[in-house]
Amino acid sequence: MAENAKLNTFYQHLMDVWGKTHGLRTICELTCRHLAESFSVCQVQLIVAYQSRWNTLLNMDETGIHYQFPPVELTKNGPIPFHCFTQIVKTHTARLDHTENSNRLWLPLERRSVVVGMLIIDFPKNIQIKSGDFCYLATLLASELDACLLSESIENELHGRRTAERELQISQHEQQTLQEQLQALHDISFKLWRACSIDDMLFTAVDEAKKVLHIDRMAIFLCKGNYRMQGTYGTDLFGNTIDEQYFESNIPDDYWYTSNKQVLKEYLSVNENTPLYHDFKQVGFGWNAYISLWDEDKPVGWIACDNLLTGMPFLSYHRQLLKQFGFIVSQHLVRRQAEEKLIKLNKELEQRVLDRTAELERVNGQLEKISRLDPLTSVSNRRVFDQRFQEEWLHALRHQQPLSLLIIDVDHFKTYNDTYGHAAGDRCLKMIASTLESLERRSGALFARYGGEEFVLLLPNQDKYSAGYVARRALHAIQMLEIPRINGADSAPTIVSISIGVNTIIPTKVNSPDIFFKQTDKALYQAKDNGRNQFCICS
Repeated sequence: MAENAKLNTFYQHLMDVWGKTHGLRTICELTCRHLAESFSVCQVQLIVAYQSRWNTLLNMDETGIHYQFPPVELTKNGPIPFHCFTQIVKTHTARLDHTENSNRLWLPLERRSVVVGMLIIDFPKNIQIKSGDFCYLATLLASELDACLLSESIENELHGRRTAERELQISQHEQQTLQEQLQALHDISFKLWRACSIDDMLFTAVDEAKKVLHIDRMAIFLCKGNYRMQGTYGTDLFGNTIDEQYFESNIPDDYWYTSNKQVLKEYLSVNENTPLYHDFKQVGFGWNAYISLWDEDKPVGWIACDNLLTGMPFLSYHRQLLKQFGFIVSQHLVRRQAEEKLIKLNKELEQRVLDRTAELERVNGQLEKISRLDPLTSVSNRRVFDQRFQEEWLHALRHQQPLSLLIIDVDHFKTYNDTYGHAAGDRCLKMIASTLESLERRSGALFARYGGEEFVLLLPNQDKYSAGYVARRALHAIQMLEIPRINGADSAPTIVSISIGVNTIIPTKVNSPDIFFKQTDKALYQAKDNGRNQFCICS
């Protein structure tokens, strides 16, 4: 039997809050709390008659107090023995069952001779109670339950009507929004058409679609072969459109693209209450959608989107809008890819033409260079000398400046060739040419092989004294080479030497380059007649 003090305290607390409290839920929850505080009750269940059925309105267990309206229908196979329940309802009499773990009190809630509910309380074994101790509680709850259920039933009906009206308004709003977004898709298509490149088009597609379609995050991926994916533009965790072209990966085996081939052909896959990912890492839950992009019967990529940031639900019109958006992006992507492929081919062709032209110019330059060099000594040839000789003559004539010329001949070269052979003769000419070419570095000076063992040195704007100085240096430079030769009957030196004819002139219209050259050649022969290994200046 329950102690009178605990029972009195329970009713006193209950009456203190009963008059100050409104609402069936609050009254039921307070009753449960006071039962737990006063009698250490850990399990309470309130069953009510609602819409001609028995339903569970409240349940208190070790996890807490759970109130649910509309109440949940009571099943025959549930935790409450249904035969005990129906028997007590028929007799209208409270009942106390003693079990191994608790004392269960069945307390019918009667109103106007009709049982409107049942309060089932499990007391601990150490609490002694009688079934009549809580009759007053049953009366209070029955009265409150009858009034509140009627009120909540009316309120629930009004709520249903308001819900229907709100759903109608939402439907009308969705229709209006759908029309606006269809127009927005047309505007996006126009912007994609005007994009200057595929890169610009993909950025515009992601950035604009998020705004006008009210999508939290969106990204476009392109296929690279059958098993790889390439990022383009996407959305970070803050909703910003970012460049994700750095991202390239094999398509995972469990990815939607590989595991939903049938969905791929239907263009759209939507998943509700699913994990959401960023760079293959889970970042939340919500809905996601994948829209496949096609080039006729070949998949070229897909669009991924979700509601990670705002949690906005997937609306009915989203499905059609996303499909339409996928068609638009596919068309522009395929068109752009074809255009840029053609542009790339044209550029490659132009580059090949430029490369071929540059190669021809390089080859022609080499041919021109070869045509201007003596093949044996690699110094300028007679063709170059003849051209420069005419140019410098005209320049000296126009500006009345001196022009000097040295004609150089290797002494006894035929004998050297006959004695040592043509290979040695060629080496001898190369050494002499290399030495004399580096002799004079002043601007305009030209050293060339004129023919055989004969060389010329043209010295623009240099007088006969400068020319004579150069001739002396030339003689000395060849002597320093000390190219050996056998002393013959002609009493020639034992090293190879040269003879030089020197001439200087300030050109006039009376003179000519040919006359000037012949005069220089006579000076050369005069040097040879004088004993060779010397120079002679034309007087």
